[in-house]
Amino acid sequence: MPFDFQQLANFRLARGSHKQPNKGGNICVNEAAVIAAGFQYREIRDVSCLPDCFSRPVSEYAIYLNDFMMHRVRNELLVPFITRLPGTSDVPWVEEERARLIVVDTVRRIVAAEYDEIWRKPKLAARCRAVQIFEQVSPAMAKAQAVLPLECAKQALKGLRGCLHPDLRVGSRCAAAAQAAARSFRKRFGPGADRKIWEMASLILEEAILFGRNDGIDDPVAAAERLERAKVLTAPVCGRRIRDQSAGGAAL
Repeated sequence: MPFDFQQLANFRLARGSHKQPNKGGNICVNEAAVIAAGFQYREIRDVSCLPDCFSRPVSEYAIYLNDFMMHRVRNELLVPFITRLPGTSDVPWVEEERARLIVVDTVRRIVAAEYDEIWRKPKLAARCRAVQIFEQVSPAMAKAQAVLPLECAKQALKGLRGCLHPDLRVGSRCAAAAQAAARSFRKRFGPGADRKIWEMASLILEEAILFGRNDGIDDPVAAAERLERAKVLTAPVCGRRIRDQSAGGAAL
């Protein structure tokens, strides 16, 4: 039978990096995944703090989705990834393609949605949705930005540049693109309208995981028990540090 993630519903995710869980959990999705996989708990300031079995591009995207999502959707959309993030590390070419996938799908889904639904620019949205490969991102964004510059498109372009560096740090920029679009949806349509964008971002995270190795955790019930045990064994105060997006995740 599929694992019922309601078993993890009382384990809350929180923004930032944390020295330890508290009685409600209140740690980020990657920190929870470390516990769930059976590793000794560690504060995840950036992806360099993760065990080697975690995909770096996937995990960085998850880190910043966790930090940028509104609290009302964070648990619902990200808790299932607690058991999905471990066992995702793959060979370098797969990790590079994962980074590219995150950038391309951010343009095709999230940037396109803002051009279409917020600004009523169907031609610009169609240009974004026509992007199929990494090399098409820059010219498509340049043309769209020349007509109507958007913060989400600007951040997606910065994510593209991240693919050109060995560390493949695209996650913070692509999550920032989602945050910018989510803000626009909230402003235009009201509270809750941003959920559509965060669902798109969660789907991109899912697709990036499925592109390569995705062993996950074989026994999610045991994972849930580890998370509950961590809440009992730790002190009731949780140290919180906000990750600095511009520094690729360094704690302030």
